[in-house]
Amino acid sequence: MRARLNFTTDSVEEALIVVLKEHFWWPDFPQDSQHADRIIKDVRDSLDDKDVDYFDSSKKLVLSHTPTESYGTLTMEHNVWVLRLLNPSIHSLQLACETLVKQVVDYANNNRKRIEFVRSVQIVERKRKETIIEGQVLATSEERTRFARSHRRIEFIISRLGACLLAILILITYPWPFRDIANPHQNWVFSVFEKFIGSVAVTTFISYVQYRSFLSSQQEHTIRWSIPGEPEKRDIKPGAG
Repeated sequence: MRARLNFTTDSVEEALIVVLKEHFWWPDFPQDSQHADRIIKDVRDSLDDKDVDYFDSSKKLVLSHTPTESYGTLTMEHNVWVLRLLNPSIHSLQLACETLVKQVVDYANNNRKRIEFVRSVQIVERKRKETIIEGQVLATSEERTRFARSHRRIEFIISRLGACLLAILILITYPWPFRDIANPHQNWVFSVFEKFIGSVAVTTFISYVQYRSFLSSQQEHTIRWSIPGEPEKRDIKPGAG
């Protein structure tokens, strides 16, 4: 199995190498060793034919991650960093991708560097291009908010509109000095608005809680995994293994 992850950043290559070394992604053998050459050849052999030329023409950093037993390369292709990892286990590849994403995002946040993940994370079979599992990176609060608003759009809209409507109803039904308590017609009109307050408040509260609950649940995910064409679902939990 092969995973591919693309990102752009204003961090220089030397800074990325420091992060990789700090978090056990840097191999204990030299980058120009026969072991490194074998990994590069293994990654190349796993590629779809259309990616081979880009891979051959780029500088390659060899990676080896002992905790997940994953290995691969990091290359710069068309001004985008491309990470390719190999592992026979899909779950180990997922965990490796989640781990690396968290580590580079933490570095970028701590050092006020820009980082953006391009397209989705893809896990495919070797020498194939059909995606088996794909993931959406949710490593920053902005990404999690966008994801929650797109996947809980109805709840988000209802909570916003409900809050506005509730404020309007409270203003309308406030006992202003011009209200004539002795006027039955006026009291009937105001009572109609007052009866709406409870139902609007409950609907707004429930929708807001559902949206916030979904948003909070995304804190657990570095990458949100899904199977193309099927409802989104997690296949492993963060930190598993």
